[in-house]
Amino acid sequence: MTPSTLYFSPCLIHCTDSLHHLLIDAGTKVQWQPVETLQQVPVSAIVLMAAEELKEEEWPQLGARKALVIVDDWTLESSLNWIQRGATNCFSQQDQHLVTWLAAELSRFNLGKAQQSEDDVLQVIIDAIPTPIFFKDHLHIYRGCNLAFCNAIGFAREKIIGHSVYDISPKALADKYYEADSKLLSQGGTQRYEANVQFSNGSLHEIEFNKAVFTNADGQAIGQVGVMLDITERNQLMRQLDTSTRTDPLTHLKNRRAFNTDIHHSFEQLKQKQQTLSLMTLDIDFFKSINDRFGHSGGDQALQLVAQWMTEQIRATDNLYRVGGEEFYILMHNTNISMARTLAERICKDTSVRLFTIKEQDIHITLSIGVTEINPTVDLDSTLEMVDKALYEAKADGRNCVRCVFE
Repeated sequence: MTPSTLYFSPCLIHCTDSLHHLLIDAGTKVQWQPVETLQQVPVSAIVLMAAEELKEEEWPQLGARKALVIVDDWTLESSLNWIQRGATNCFSQQDQHLVTWLAAELSRFNLGKAQQSEDDVLQVIIDAIPTPIFFKDHLHIYRGCNLAFCNAIGFAREKIIGHSVYDISPKALADKYYEADSKLLSQGGTQRYEANVQFSNGSLHEIEFNKAVFTNADGQAIGQVGVMLDITERNQLMRQLDTSTRTDPLTHLKNRRAFNTDIHHSFEQLKQKQQTLSLMTLDIDFFKSINDRFGHSGGDQALQLVAQWMTEQIRATDNLYRVGGEEFYILMHNTNISMARTLAERICKDTSVRLFTIKEQDIHITLSIGVTEINPTVDLDSTLEMVDKALYEAKADGRNCVRCVFE
């Protein structure tokens, strides 16, 4: 008969000799294997662990092993506590019942392995479902799953069933799953959340977890079932749609919708923090003449060239928008009116001396600019009206100049 392997923690080595002889007398052959942590013990294997050597972070792994916790002073209360944590049983070192339990369990284990059958009809049914499905018991141990779940996480079913999440997932991810599972089991009902999951092929997926607790006849939670929905493509499409609604298709700058969102968010922050915020409005001078000279395609090219040019002129903390036609906004954080005016005058001057090539012809383009520092005590709509008025004043004063709003 092939000896069964019994695992044990190092401080119990002094009692393995006596246990070994007693088991031999009972007709049970065993070999002993020391381990430092529960992680080293194969799932479903029998392991004797001294209570003082068990770390709290290892408790979630107890239920996936036939763990016998050995204590110095056995009490019914301490024994029940260990069993509730996932231990199979709890004994004192001097308890002679430990030998009979081991002999009976080893015999039952061998018999059970011989009687295992093929997957039942329910297993066949859930294997036909392409969405990953799993269920766990109240100790967070996997008790069932379908083929899609196996394929997703890259483990065969025999490497999942009977294992804890700590046996098949990186610790950081296992901690997250364990916390969510514990919350669900304590509250009951259903749970839905999203998490990034790395599949067996290395690809990262956005997964929506839908879980539900199942109970016994007394209403006590005895486990949970979970379904994993891959929402990666859906979320990517939603992000693309959101980006497209906030982006000007011609210049690829943020558009007016994005500006409205950003300015209101920045305005609310301005009310709460001691900081400065300024806004610049820019308009291409005589843009109609560019359209008349080069056609609408030439006008589009001019807008693209100016957008690219201004993107290169602003700071990393500034946000540039095309808000319509030939008009642009620049939102400048941590910038007072003096700093904003200096930046505006530099952009105005540098743009006027630069040559832009449209349809193989070099032309000069100038800008009219309005600038204001946003005051958190002034209504935002009023501020926007004032800076637009400053822009109109720049145009009325001959264009290619900067006008500021001074309160």
